Amino acid sequence: MPRTRIEGLLASFPKLMVPGQQHTTVETDTIRYVYQPIGEDMFAVLITSRQSNIVQDMDTLHLIARVASDLCDVSDQQDVVLHGVDIVMAFDEIISQGYRDNMDLAKLQTILEMESHEEKIQEIIERNKEREAKQELKRHAKMFDQQRREAARRGAMEPGMGSGGSMLGGGRMGGSYEPLLSREPEPVRSFASPSPAPSTTHSMASGARGMRLGRKPRGADVMGEMGAAADLAQDLGGLAVSEYAAPPAAAPAGPPPLPPNMKDVHAQIEEHITAVVNRDGGLEQMEVKGELSLVVSNEAYGSVQVSVIAGAEQNAQVKTHPKIDKKRFQTESVVALKDASGSFPIGQAIGVLKWRIVSGSEEGIPLLINCWPSPTGSGAVDVNIEYELTNTKLELEGVVVTIPLPPGAQPTISDVAGSYEVNRARSMLEWQIPAIDASNATGSLDFSVPGDDAGAFFPVAVSFACAKPYYDIEVTGVTTADGQDVDYSHTVSLIPDEYAVI
Repeated sequence: MPRTRIEGLLASFPKLMVPGQQHTTVETDTIRYVYQPIGEDMFAVLITSRQSNIVQDMDTLHLIARVASDLCDVSDQQDVVLHGVDIVMAFDEIISQGYRDNMDLAKLQTILEMESHEEKIQEIIERNKEREAKQELKRHAKMFDQQRREAARRGAMEPGMGSGGSMLGGGRMGGSYEPLLSREPEPVRSFASPSPAPSTTHSMASGARGMRLGRKPRGADVMGEMGAAADLAQDLGGLAVSEYAAPPAAAPAGPPPLPPNMKDVHAQIEEHITAVVNRDGGLEQMEVKGELSLVVSNEAYGSVQVSVIAGAEQNAQVKTHPKIDKKRFQTESVVALKDASGSFPIGQAIGVLKWRIVSGSEEGIPLLINCWPSPTGSGAVDVNIEYELTNTKLELEGVVVTIPLPPGAQPTISDVAGSYEVNRARSMLEWQIPAIDASNATGSLDFSVPGDDAGAFFPVAVSFACAKPYYDIEVTGVTTADGQDVDYSHTVSLIPDEYAVI
């Protein structure tokens, strides 16, 4: 059909309409017009032959009118023109070569949005990796800052005094262990003091402070390690490290300041949990990685011993640092150095114990999320989401359950435990529960939205904060090598790396 023919048919359509008639079809000798008003001065018109199936034509017309109303404000001509390309693309999906395709509203919305379930999962994984990389950079920047301050403190010592002792090295979670102890003390560095009067000795001392070939500048080791941190940042995904860079070298002398409420011996338990469940109930992945770290800020406690209680019913794979007395840990549950003359480093976080737990069933997941979208058959979907705290020993705070919504949909909330917030820019419903513990181990959220696609509400992502470990481990005491009790502080954190229902 040529373009002039189509323009002529559309031009004659308003003349054929009879004001006040009840039906919405107009027939000529060869053409049938099927139309539907979709605004005050806007019509959706379908031009067919007189031999076509009127029932199918009406169904196609209703779908076209519904799509046009969803894509733009049909009462505003400017808005219709603004979304003209989107409307034409939608019509092209509905009608191909003059014939109606097997297309419903849900399938059409999926095609127009061009969204991919696999892409959403990949975006979640990439965000988690980026967050882990930033946390790793922060830890390294803090460690290098402490080393720089320690170097500045050693440089401010009296002449003839050197810094020695053994150093214990170890990696944070995800890194390999490095040698822990060193028998060889650091070389003693002496610094020339100026003479009271100008002399040849004064000149030599002044010249010694200038640039000399073969001399290693003070702080070169620290700067080299900072350069290695920059290389590490590039390996972790090319993230910018400007916001995590160590402060300038100039700093007041003295010991590094302790964080608030942190004592001379600080124990830190940090766990990272990954839990991915299929929407049909199958477990995709469940893993917990944990680490016990020590931060010793006083040289007098360089060889402390840490007593712990660890449960054995969770089938955790526990590993100690190579320089930790493994037999003593297995028999007495005490974390101590193999070499009694060794020492933990001062002012550095050292991982001394690691564990890993892998579960093959949903029973191992501490917080279960059950999402049930049910199409009503009348152009709406009723969604029921429930949570259940299976591990009642945990106390989760700041829980946020994020549920995707169809684009432009406004949910109608009928029942909610906690509060909710609709992020219209991201088409997300954020269900917020301040705290989940044994007193409110279950809760639900019920809402309904227009549509008929039950898969539009996945993946469901969960975030929370927890100050108790998943693995049944606890630090019970810290003592010196001769058995004297040491006052210590400790922190516990359980961090969800990836927690979703896909």
